[in-house]
Amino acid sequence: MAVTTVTAMGPMTTAQTLKAYKAASVFLCLLAILSLHIFVVAVLIEAGKAAEVKAESNIWLDSAEFISWRNPDIYEAQASYYRTLALTGHKVGSRLNLSDESPEKIQLERALNYWQLAQQASPLWPYYKTGALDIELLLNRPASVIQNRISEILTLAPNERGLDKALLKLSFTGWKKLTDAQKAFMLDRLQHRNKKLLKPIFKVAKAAGNHHAICINLPWKKVRKLCK
Repeated sequence: MAVTTVTAMGPMTTAQTLKAYKAASVFLCLLAILSLHIFVVAVLIEAGKAAEVKAESNIWLDSAEFISWRNPDIYEAQASYYRTLALTGHKVGSRLNLSDESPEKIQLERALNYWQLAQQASPLWPYYKTGALDIELLLNRPASVIQNRISEILTLAPNERGLDKALLKLSFTGWKKLTDAQKAFMLDRLQHRNKKLLKPIFKVAKAAGNHHAICINLPWKKVRKLCK
């Protein structure tokens, strides 16, 4: 005959109760500190984005970076700040001073470094690579660098529609540095994707002197008004 033994759980002792309360208190304190940290970092990032771009560095973003670790949102904001700082006072299409000690080159290289940090923190997010491509074009990097960057973007997100406008603008800005296969890909994407993209992309291509690639390769019916 089977015998079942019933074991009664005794009430927690005072010491055990105090330990449980202490553990819960520590957990809640840590949770509160983490929430406060996230809030403070978010406030600093927004303040940094809103700050006027004129100082050599952004104290708000620097503070957010100091109290954070591998935060791609901070790196993205820093990259945008230094890009804007480098282009301040320059008209669209004007040449930048890219000599080794020029402020523009130093600031653009800082921006590129922040984009690379953002990629390391979030390697599967293609928009950070697009940001890096933008800076590499501004720095007039060799064709091999531009081609490799575009290949990385297309490998990571070949069908990401959200990238279309930015990637097409950058591609037609540095058109001469693309491979033939990359040029064919961009023309095909421009032809078959959103028709609203054609006009702004053509404007960028024309500013860079690369609009003939669109006029020659896309159906005349589609580009007639732009190319006539």
